[in-house]
Amino acid sequence: MNITGIYKKFRIPPNLQEHMIRVYRIICFIEKHWIGEEIDWKLVKKIALLHDMGNIIKFNLDAHPEFLGSEEPNVEYWKKVREEVIKKYGLDEEEATRKMLQEVGVDEKAIQIISDKDWQLKLLYYADLRTLPLGIGTLEERLSDVRGRMPKYTSRPDFEDLVSACRDIEKQIQKNLDILTSEITDKTAKIDEDTLTKLEI
Repeated sequence: MNITGIYKKFRIPPNLQEHMIRVYRIICFIEKHWIGEEIDWKLVKKIALLHDMGNIIKFNLDAHPEFLGSEEPNVEYWKKVREEVIKKYGLDEEEATRKMLQEVGVDEKAIQIISDKDWQLKLLYYADLRTLPLGIGTLEERLSDVRGRMPKYTSRPDFEDLVSACRDIEKQIQKNLDILTSEITDKTAKIDEDTLTKLEI
């Protein structure tokens, strides 16, 4: 099944699709400029396109319906989809994602990447940290976004430690690139529009 088919099967909201595609684009861009140790890029790119499939569970569509983009007028539909996802997969978005991946036959190695502590996980997390609701941004812009609208994380006693860890990951990745991480933007991290329809998972 290709990625567009998977998104359709699980009724992934367009903003969530866009987020995962941005993460994929960042990974593709990093691959081109990577000078570090050997990476299973095919695996990392696969999980980039699938890693947040269950995240509609944690959407607050009453507070932020605008994040649905062009689908905002259909917010009531997406609320129902969210309820159905919770009913079928539970309240834990990570476990929901795992179940979805198993349902479409994604290999266990790809699913287990979220538990790894190697470069593959660091690259995935970093690409995720560079995505904003409306595009690719800098790490500092993402951290500012989190501070502004995600009290669930900023209220954690270890939040500043997590921020420091995020900056450390960026420094580690920078040492393994032949360009600056600041060069990763919406303009530079592009993919062919037909690429996603051809990607088989």
